[in-house]
Amino acid sequence: MHHTSWFAYATLFMTTVSAFYPYKEASNSEEDSADILPQANNVQEHVKGQTTTIDIKKRRTKWNKRDKQYSVAIASEPTIPDSMAIHQDGQDYSYFSSVKIGSEGKEMWMLIDSGSANTWVFGADCTAQACSKHDTFGPNDSDTLNITSREWSVTYGTGEVGGVVASDTFAFAGYEVEIGFGLASNASNDFSTYPMDGILGLGRDSSNRLGTPTLMDIMASKRLLKANLFGVHLSRSGDGANNSQITFGAPDSSKFSGNLSYTDSVSTDGLWEIPSDGAGVDGQSLGLTGKTAIIDTGTSYILMPLKDAQALHAKLPGSENSREAFTIPCDTNLPVQFTFSGVTYDVSPKDYVGKPDEAGKICASNIVGQQSFGPDTWLLGDVFLKNVYTVFDFDKDRIGFGIKSAAAAPSSSSTSPTATASGIVTSVSSSPTSQVAAMGSTSGGSGTPMEGKATAWSASPLPVICLTVLLAMSRI
Repeated sequence: MHHTSWFAYATLFMTTVSAFYPYKEASNSEEDSADILPQANNVQEHVKGQTTTIDIKKRRTKWNKRDKQYSVAIASEPTIPDSMAIHQDGQDYSYFSSVKIGSEGKEMWMLIDSGSANTWVFGADCTAQACSKHDTFGPNDSDTLNITSREWSVTYGTGEVGGVVASDTFAFAGYEVEIGFGLASNASNDFSTYPMDGILGLGRDSSNRLGTPTLMDIMASKRLLKANLFGVHLSRSGDGANNSQITFGAPDSSKFSGNLSYTDSVSTDGLWEIPSDGAGVDGQSLGLTGKTAIIDTGTSYILMPLKDAQALHAKLPGSENSREAFTIPCDTNLPVQFTFSGVTYDVSPKDYVGKPDEAGKICASNIVGQQSFGPDTWLLGDVFLKNVYTVFDFDKDRIGFGIKSAAAAPSSSSTSPTATASGIVTSVSSSPTSQVAAMGSTSGGSGTPMEGKATAWSASPLPVICLTVLLAMSRI
């Protein structure tokens, strides 16, 4: 069996402070290999020029290019106010919502990104391959669009996205606000793989690079919310129907049991970064102290510095690693655990056990040994967030976690519509599996004791054997 074209983790992650990690799915052919395109360490962004109003005769278009390109698991509509559904790609790699922009309410799929305050969409004048596969937005789509001459750009390792700053109305979750955003006139091919037409930046204002008020700042200044926060519930595709949602102004108490446990943010650079009490596997502590975790809905996987990832995988029988990449037996069933404010939360093997090799015995680990920030900082993305209800509290500068309630799991009798590559909406249904319960009290009391200490290890290099599409859009 020739494995080299399957699991091209060998060059997966470079050390970066900010990261967009698009992943091209590899074919099984011997000649093909997957490409990883990390963002450059020194992210280049700029805004310049003065505002100008462009008066152009507008022509309405209703055709959605994006519908013909991607398979999407459409989420059920939330039943509570101030909420919107979060769709996904059906493989738990990218989560996005429908936002209506401009006077005509053009629907755009926007990646939900707590890791950045920058909001942008593909512009109508973009001729890049990525833009040709997505819906775009421009003067023909809205009478109220105001385009400025102020330029912005974000440079990645092998490409960039950039354009000009614009403003228009965004309608979502029952709200309509005017917001400044980026109108991308160029974009690298990295974005071709993913369904979203842009990014909805829900990070803190100090992470904003466009020079315009952030979405959450605008909502706060207009006193639109009961409290300046939002709560996120992410479903996993393997559980059947998709009921992922984001709720503004107050947590959705139906999505978690007991009380939320809060941890104050320690970041000064706009990140949702909180101190961790430790990590472990099935009750056995890794003995790691002084660590922090960045909580990011725009990142797919869990990223840890290599030594931390080695310590964690050492507790998983049969694990191996080659540089940053790890493999584990596909029947691994131990919970991986992270502790915050005395409460320990389980990460289900359904989330960290990745795609199998051709024999179906060895799987990729969705916990990667990559130092994306400092040597003591972890990046916890959707692999972790699917196991908790998460609240991002701007007023009190803190993160809250809740144990998923039984009501949060999709109903076994419900179905989830799925947009196929042909643009036709179909339904799929499967029996749900129970959510993994977090260990410890939700009131912030003592969590489950962890004993033992794993030592760092380095497995012998393995042939690259498996991977699928990865989207970790952590910082732009």
